[in-house]
Amino acid sequence: MGYIFEAEVESIIQAVHIKTIGEDDGIVLKKILSAGIHPAVKAYFKAEVEKTLAQERGLEYRSKKFSYSLPEVRSLEEQIDLLLVQNYYFSLQEFESLLDESVHFQFNYLCRPQWTLLNFIIGEQRRVSSAIIEKSLRYCVDYTYFPELIKRYIADHGLAEVTYEEFKTLIEKIDQEVVARHSSLELAHMTRALFDFVESGKTVPQVEFEQQTLPINAAIVFYEDKKNPEICARLEFERDRNHLLQITADRLADIIEIVRTGNENATAHLSASPIIPSNSIQHVNEPASTIIVDDTELVREIIDGTQVAEKSVQPKTPLLVFGENDEKYLASTPSAKQKEILDLFPEEEFALIVRKLFANDELAFRGAITEISLLREWEQVAQYLDKLFQINQIDPFSEEAVGFTDKLYTHFHSSIANE
Repeated sequence: MGYIFEAEVESIIQAVHIKTIGEDDGIVLKKILSAGIHPAVKAYFKAEVEKTLAQERGLEYRSKKFSYSLPEVRSLEEQIDLLLVQNYYFSLQEFESLLDESVHFQFNYLCRPQWTLLNFIIGEQRRVSSAIIEKSLRYCVDYTYFPELIKRYIADHGLAEVTYEEFKTLIEKIDQEVVARHSSLELAHMTRALFDFVESGKTVPQVEFEQQTLPINAAIVFYEDKKNPEICARLEFERDRNHLLQITADRLADIIEIVRTGNENATAHLSASPIIPSNSIQHVNEPASTIIVDDTELVREIIDGTQVAEKSVQPKTPLLVFGENDEKYLASTPSAKQKEILDLFPEEEFALIVRKLFANDELAFRGAITEISLLREWEQVAQYLDKLFQINQIDPFSEEAVGFTDKLYTHFHSSIANE
């Protein structure tokens, strides 16, 4: 994209700089993660620190006489690594360099995710290991349907590596299905992450998303990446003939509806029965109506190229985010494994965790327990909790977070020992 959005990028960089390091000569990662900046920038910094630590760990000499693989040793090492990551120190020069890199990367990813994923993960290589792909996806916190479906594809096929052509085809198919299965309003609201990222750099941000504006060139690049030339052409017409340089989400939705229907008077409305896949997962900041991730059945349809049947079903419980249909689901009788986990927390402790870790949202807590009950290995639970604490902006070393983690750790290790 060159320097077409350099003004927006520079504004975001300045906003992050002010809210984090300010006039200091350095800063630790923990302070960056607790700052009021966009989650995508936090994720980039954290992923870079984790990569650096992994590289240092790889250079360590370890004698075979020591049992490093013991669960207790691995657990302690995980806690040490978490402390090391949280307290990693950035000099001013290192911070500014990585900040510039992170904001440019995230702007690219939000504007053209297909292009960015392909070039960032595969690049000029002909094939990349699945482990590298999974680590690279940690940099991407928005458009969660991409990392979720990519990881599920790799797991379902038992792949040790993925070729350039295979990866390119996969992300194109994912986007094709996502676009095909959503209304014009939903397609417009998929750019919400991009709107929010641009908004994070404004001195006086708007209050409501519908009133936020986005450079129309960014919207053009977004739908160009999704291989939708008709929408791009119409946006270019609005820019060149009607001199529309900034666009709201509502206006974008109307333009998409005009293109799809051919009716110049068309306006976008959320359909009463949208065609959505089951077991969908939403981004934490997106409205409940925006469904963007598909279940295992749809994954196979995308991957294998089979005919996708239209469905009109209600979504099941999403990850970390709960819509209006979830209360009834969560109120149903919990599974045996869910009940085991819930029983770990006495009434007073239950109330404390809900208040401190889930902002008094019991549905969110029960939804997290539902997700945790579906995991088999402690390593999976640890990754889930790391993401949960990051999204909910919880200090993982707070008394409540440590107590919650310790009980889950003990439970999962005792369960594995009894199998």
